[in-house]
Amino acid sequence: MATLEDLDFPKAVLMRMIKSSLPDTIAIQKEARSAVSKSATVFVSYLAAAANDCARADGRKTIMPNDVYRALEAVGLAEFVPALVVQLEKHSVLVKEKKEAAAKDKAEKEEETETDDERGEGVGEADVDGTNAEPVDEANAETVNGTNAETAEPAVEPTTDLITNPINASTTETHETDAMDIDDPDAKRQRTE
Repeated sequence: MATLEDLDFPKAVLMRMIKSSLPDTIAIQKEARSAVSKSATVFVSYLAAAANDCARADGRKTIMPNDVYRALEAVGLAEFVPALVVQLEKHSVLVKEKKEAAAKDKAEKEEETETDDERGEGVGEADVDGTNAEPVDEANAETVNGTNAETAEPAVEPTTDLITNPINASTTETHETDAMDIDDPDAKRQRTE
């Protein structure tokens, strides 16, 4: 388990909190920032331990907001409870709104994708890397990267190399014996016979 010396608030978050509570004309020394950071760490640790005691007293292992409120009262900071309740409620509303907005955005994107799929729109087959986001015109499927975009077959028939008869180099026909697999021992025997 980490000790209090190992724990610290992120410096940027701590500085934002300090600056938001002080006038703009006030500067804070590096040692003072460190003292505020250590004090905040000790306070949060102490409050968490007190809230844990409240939860255990109720027979639970999970700390709930009411445990934190009771812990503040137990450590003599009851005057902060009403403000904390209001701030926690505001925070809960903001989190709920963000989740709803994210869910709405996700649903709209899925609906948009489904609509594009129904129309046959969207990213063409050649646009896997995202460089050309135009849809493929399937009626006039063009060749892309050497393949027919509609059938994914080679656009041009590959030229086959003609095997010439070793006996007659001018002949362009292939003979069945010339096209046999040379690693096949039976084929070798047939050619020699």
